[in-house]
Amino acid sequence: MLIRHRAAHHGANRAHPSGNGKRPPSTGGTRSSAQVRIERKRRELEREHGLSRDSFEHFQRPIEQPFTASQRQHTTILLGGLSPCHDKLVEAAVQSLGYHCKALPNVTMDSYTVGRHFTDHGLCNPTYFTVGNLVTYLQDLESKGMSRQEIIDSHVFVTAGSCGTCRFGMYEAAYRLALGNAGFRGFRVLTFGTNDGLDQSTGEAVGLDMNLDFFLGLFTAFGLADVLNQFKYRIRAYEVVPGSVDEVVDRVVSDLHRMLKDRECYELADHWTRIFLRTPLETPIRYAAKILHVARSDEITDGMKAARSALDQIELDPFRVRPIVKITGEFWAQTTQGPGNFDIHRFLEREGAEVYVDRILFTRLMWELHQGKSKARDRLGLRDGDSRIRHYGDYYRKVGLLTLAERMLRRENERLLAALGGSLHSMVPQAEMERIARPYWNWRTTSGESHLEIAENIYDHTHDLCHMVLSVKPFGCMPSTQSDGVQTWVVEDYPGMIFLPIETSGDGEVMAHSRVQMALGPARAKARREMDDVLSDIRWTLNDLKAYADDHPHIKRASYSVPHHPGIVGRAANFAYHVSELLDARPASSSMAAGRA
Repeated sequence: MLIRHRAAHHGANRAHPSGNGKRPPSTGGTRSSAQVRIERKRRELEREHGLSRDSFEHFQRPIEQPFTASQRQHTTILLGGLSPCHDKLVEAAVQSLGYHCKALPNVTMDSYTVGRHFTDHGLCNPTYFTVGNLVTYLQDLESKGMSRQEIIDSHVFVTAGSCGTCRFGMYEAAYRLALGNAGFRGFRVLTFGTNDGLDQSTGEAVGLDMNLDFFLGLFTAFGLADVLNQFKYRIRAYEVVPGSVDEVVDRVVSDLHRMLKDRECYELADHWTRIFLRTPLETPIRYAAKILHVARSDEITDGMKAARSALDQIELDPFRVRPIVKITGEFWAQTTQGPGNFDIHRFLEREGAEVYVDRILFTRLMWELHQGKSKARDRLGLRDGDSRIRHYGDYYRKVGLLTLAERMLRRENERLLAALGGSLHSMVPQAEMERIARPYWNWRTTSGESHLEIAENIYDHTHDLCHMVLSVKPFGCMPSTQSDGVQTWVVEDYPGMIFLPIETSGDGEVMAHSRVQMALGPARAKARREMDDVLSDIRWTLNDLKAYADDHPHIKRASYSVPHHPGIVGRAANFAYHVSELLDARPASSSMAAGRA
């Protein structure tokens, strides 16, 4: 560039060949001899190294066999990649729309090995496990007698897709590469955008119409699975009969699966649709009616109440002292159950901890809505040619709709929590999460989990919700690793906070478990100290508390809501404090008799 600039400058200032001393005309076609030689040499080097400009080809997304509406009856939609509960309920939601749908089995280490074998190195852990699981399932179909072409023609895989600063945007390409290398070239992979709204239908006769009914079904299934998983982990550490919680949860999931599968899509009555037929209000009215029907329906909450009744039959020992460990990090790593995250949930429970997981769907959607409102406020006043009235009208309409969506989402979450007895913690407003994380992180950085990991760590610590926070993520997950770096500052500002990040990569399980065991030591000590402090502060012995709980078994039920006392984290300590208050509240004669006994 320097040689080219000097040659051009020299040619522009030397005398014109005619001898009149005038500068040559300033035209784009004038080129010095030096420029010509440089260009010639560049072309020679490009040809020598195979970099001819004529050979450049821009990447184009592969053109695959379409999935059309006429193929629905003989095509199975495959999905999977999260917890078995999520996958099973999403399967039912898709089946309710009239599709043949099958959730893939839970991932295994064989899935990881197959994924690594058929695709590139250095990809995300979720990629290897998910595509390896898909390839393994297809290979199993082939071993049972189906030809590869039959498999390709009669199956499609549906998953979420996105783009951004992490490797999530590469998942779809990795899936196609692995499928092609495994001999299933042309296998159809359908993706829906995670930021593209509640209607991504194209208006064409496609096989899978990603319309409002599709996403409302996903919303319902994910919401149920999130709350049920959180409730399961909350009580499993206290089960008296090992395996009893899993047994009941499996039955509950089967019941919810049947309920979701048998649901019918709501359509506005004909006498209402005729009023708005072929008007600009027709589509908004139809959409509003569907959303309001979901919000007003008691079908989902009735299903959760039935689940609550079944879970309340499980025998629990709430006096067990267990440190509470919050799982956070990359959404797949913290949700999957099995080798994808070193089976971290089971490992923590074997080590005597209670696992506290987040509600992925509600948290993510509330974050998206909050971001949408913030971006709208950023553009307020930038009219871009619109009239002032129209500009501000569009702004208030958008913010109003997003605010309405936030309130409806919060209401749905609270309805599910109430149906399970109200013992789970309510959602934290995203404005509060933004305020907490602001001193440490630019919350507008939208890749990965953004400011949420930092805000959740601080919130859970300051509100006595957990003894320890464990952040899990795939190997080299950039957004989560960035927040881990900031967490060192957070830990310094909050004495007593226990935070541990671990990476999952398919191997290194022993080392990761060892690190978790070391961090659990101080967490166990904190939980034990809490219980000792409570027992020394009340006038009842532990045997008195246990005797009262045995006489009043309803307070030991899974759904019983134990009041949270300030400064106390553990369930056993809070329960002991609560039972002592119940004993203190009894008539004086009964209390004196119990004390003499």
